[in-house]
Formats: sequence, C-alpha cells, structure tokens
Amino acid sequence: MLHRRIWICPFALLLVFALAACGGDAAQPTPDPLDPALLQQAPPTDVPLNSSTLPTASSGEALVATVNGQPITLAQFERAISRRQTEFAAASVDALRAEVLGQLIEQMLIEQGAAAQNIVISAEQVQAEIQSMVEQAGGQENYESWLASNLYTPDEFSAELRGTLLTNQVRDALTADLGGNVQQVNARHILLTTAEEAQSVLARLNAGEDFAALAQTLSRDETTRASGGDLGWFTQEELLVPELAQAAFTLQPGQIAGPIGTSLGYHVVQTIEVADRPVDEERRVFIAQARFENWLRPLLDNAVIERYLPS
Repeated sequence: MLHRRIWICPFALLLVFALAACGGDAAQPTPDPLDPALLQQAPPTDVPLNSSTLPTASSGEALVATVNGQPITLAQFERAISRRQTEFAAASVDALRAEVLGQLIEQMLIEQGAAAQNIVISAEQVQAEIQSMVEQAGGQENYESWLASNLYTPDEFSAELRGTLLTNQVRDALTADLGGNVQQVNARHILLTTAEEAQSVLARLNAGEDFAALAQTLSRDETTRASGGDLGWFTQEELLVPELAQAAFTLQPGQIAGPIGTSLGYHVVQTIEVADRPVDEERRVFIAQARFENWLRPLLDNAVIERYLPS
C-alpha cells in the first residue's frame, strides 16, 4: 500500500483532528471529554521519580528535559504521567515515561515553531473555548468536576488548551489551500526487487512494451499490480514513499523514470496526467496530517534536546 492510510496519534494532534483511535482503520466516534460518565474516573497510580538525581532550573525546580534551552519540569512531567494513566495502559513504567516525555517535547517544539511564525493564541481565545466547554458540560460545577477527575487545575488545563489551539492554528496555516483545487498527479508504477530488474523493465518500455501489462506481470506491489500499477490521483504528500511522489511530480505527462530506490525496492514510474483538482474530505485529513508531520520533523531534527530521565 503506497497511499497514506495509517493515522499516527502524536500527543499534539489528539485534540486537533477528530479521528479514529490509533491503530484502527475504521473511524470511530470521538468521545466527548465532558461526558458525565467520564467524571467518575478512578485516581491513577503515581509513578514517582527521585528528584535528587535530576538537574534543576534557576528557580530550583527539578528538570526532566530542556528543548532548545526551554525547561520541562519534573512537576509538569509527573502531572502529565498521571493524566496519561487515566487514558491509556502502558506496557511498562519506562515505556510510559518515554512516551509522555516525547509528547511534552513535541508540544514544546510546536509552540516554539508557531512562535517563530508569529502564530499566537490570546487569553481571550482560550477563555472563549473554556466557556464553550462549561456550557457543553452543563455548567461550571460539572466542568470543574471534569477538571478534578482528570487531574487538571484550571491553570494547567488553560495551558494545555492554549497548546491545542496553537496547534490548530499551525494546521490551518499549513492546509489553507486544501479548500480549493490542489496540484495532483495521476501516475502508475512498477515495483521491482533490484535496480537491475528495474533497468530491464525500462529497456522493455523503451522498446515499446505496454506499461500496464508489465506491471501486471512483474510488479511486487500487490495493491496496484492488478490495475496495471495505477496509483490514481494524489498530492505530493499522500504517498508513503516520498521519493516516488517527488519523481512523479517532476515528470511531464507520458514521461517515465527509474530506477527509483525506496524502502520498498526499486520503482519505475510514469506520470499520466497533471492537474489542479479538488480534494475530498477523507483525503484532506491525511494530507493535513502529512503536512503537519513534514513541518514538525525538521524542528525535531534540528532541536537541541537534553533528556535527564534515568535510563
């Protein structure tokens, strides 16, 4: 399968896209976080750390990490650990700690990246969202009960909500064009095991053999083989193998390229058509995910991150 169809649930996106739970293909209803049934959650089990082994900030607070010099405190980390335990079961304490720390680092990078692009969320925007949630919960008392049972103080939840709204703003900036026509390519490919096999297929195509027939006979891609290697229409972000998408977008209609080496093998690709076309809602979700990940990845790759948790 070359089209992007697996939703990955990084922490920063949990409240951004109303999607199915991680690991499933079928969409499930997004739970209402203020459902009264969720107000009766049992308190989590603490996972304490020895703060004496951790470095401290100038304020004296113990640190679990810094991200480009910005601290993540032990107190923030332990509160996040407790909240995550109310939602998901971890295979081990170490796995839970690593997951939560990764999520906090990711959220800090998103906030730093947003600030660099002058994307801000005002206190008034946060308060408007909170007021909407109070109404959704059926009143202030129910809202405060939800905060308490999910281990949030009002200030903690306001900060987390601000981070979610900031992530939404970044997403909207990255996907502003998806409401209209977007450049797409209609292409097909043949997947081979070796570069030599791909060169042989290229030679046969140049000699006049039919692309679809060769794909049906030789391609290792079981999802497109029967249709002659047809990948359909896609934007540059929609393929799981970016090298193949990049090649398809550089070709003129009718041109063929290869061998293109990827993690799957070696491809011969032909671009059939190029056009600006609308994107349906389902595909828009996956394109938005891909664009967000592509925006976040260099921030993570280039960040100076110090982790202080014992291994």
